[in-house]
Amino acid sequence: MSYSLLAHLYPHIKGSQEDIATFSLQYLLLQSKELNRAFTKRISDIMEFNTEETLQYVCQSTGKSEEKEKPDMSALDSNGKEIFLCEMKFYATLTVNQPLTYLDRLKTNDGKGLVFVCPEARLTNLWYKLKELCSKRSIEEVNQYCIKVDGIKLAIITWTEIIELLKQVSSSTAVVFFSDVKQLEGYCNQLDSEAFIPFTAEDLSAEMANKAERYYQVVDEVIELLCADKSIKTSKKGLKATAYRKGYTRSLFINDDFTITFNYDRDMWKNPATVETPFWIAIRDNEWDQPDKFLETCNAFPEQHKQLFWGLVFLSLEPLQEATFSEICEDIKNKIITYIDYFK
Repeated sequence: MSYSLLAHLYPHIKGSQEDIATFSLQYLLLQSKELNRAFTKRISDIMEFNTEETLQYVCQSTGKSEEKEKPDMSALDSNGKEIFLCEMKFYATLTVNQPLTYLDRLKTNDGKGLVFVCPEARLTNLWYKLKELCSKRSIEEVNQYCIKVDGIKLAIITWTEIIELLKQVSSSTAVVFFSDVKQLEGYCNQLDSEAFIPFTAEDLSAEMANKAERYYQVVDEVIELLCADKSIKTSKKGLKATAYRKGYTRSLFINDDFTITFNYDRDMWKNPATVETPFWIAIRDNEWDQPDKFLETCNAFPEQHKQLFWGLVFLSLEPLQEATFSEICEDIKNKIITYIDYFK
C-alpha cells in the first residue's frame, strides 16, 4: 500500500529516492516563506549559529574543487553566499565526498555547517559513522547531534522531525501547502517501510554480477588465510560452506577452544542500528555455544558493532575501502584473530 500519490508514483519516476525527496522539500521551501523560515530556524538552532530568517535553497550545486562534489541542497543568503549544505539520505551509503569534501568546501567559502537528513531508524548508526570519518580532524562537541569539525558545524536530523515541523507550520500559517507536505510525508513513510528500489542499467550489468560475487570470495579467502596462519590451530573437518537466501556462511574450529561462524549476510548488513558492513562473525566455544562468559565479552563491544542473529551475538567485520582483494582479506583475518584474543 502506498502512503501518498507521490509514494505511489515513485517507481515510475526516473531519479533516486533522495533526489525526489530533496526536490520536493526544496519546492516547499521556495514556495512558502513560512515553511522556509521554520526550516531555516530549525537547522540553525541545531547547529547553533545565526543567519537570515529565510534563505534561498538550490539543489545539486557543483563545487569548484577537483572532486566536483554536488551536495543535495545548498542554503544561500541574500548575497548568494553558501551558508550551509544539506545532504539527504534514506539507505544509500555515504559517498567518498561525504562528509569531508563538503566540510572543506564550506571552510573554503566561509560557510557555517553541513546537515545530514536521514530516517529515524538510521540516525544512531549514520551519526556514529559520520563522527568516525571525521576522527582525524579537530573535533569539538556542540550538542548531542552536532559537532564542530575544523571550525565547521556538522549535524544530523531526521526526516520525521522535518516533516512534523512542516506539518505544524502548514496547518496554521501555510495551509495551502499542507497537502503537499502530506505528500512528502507519505513518500518518506513508503521508503521507510516497503518501497521497491527500481532497477537501473548498472544493476543489471555483468559488472554487477561480478561485484556480487566478491562477498562470497572474501568469506572463502579469509577462511583459507586463517587455515594457513601458523599462529593458530584450525580445522574444517565436518564443516561445509552454506549459502542461503540472504547470504553465505563458513565455520571453522580454532585452537580446540573456539568455533567461529563467518557470515556475509544482507539482513545484518542493512540493520540501521549497526555499522554498515556485509561481514559478521559469531565466536562460540568448542561445543557450539556462547556461554555467559562469552556473552560478557560481547557486552564490552559498542552496540553498533554487534547484533543478535540466529540466536547468537555476531560482531562486525568492516572491510577496508579502496584496497586490493588480498589486503581486504588479510585485514579481516587479522580482525578475527584480534576478536579471538579478546575471548581468550
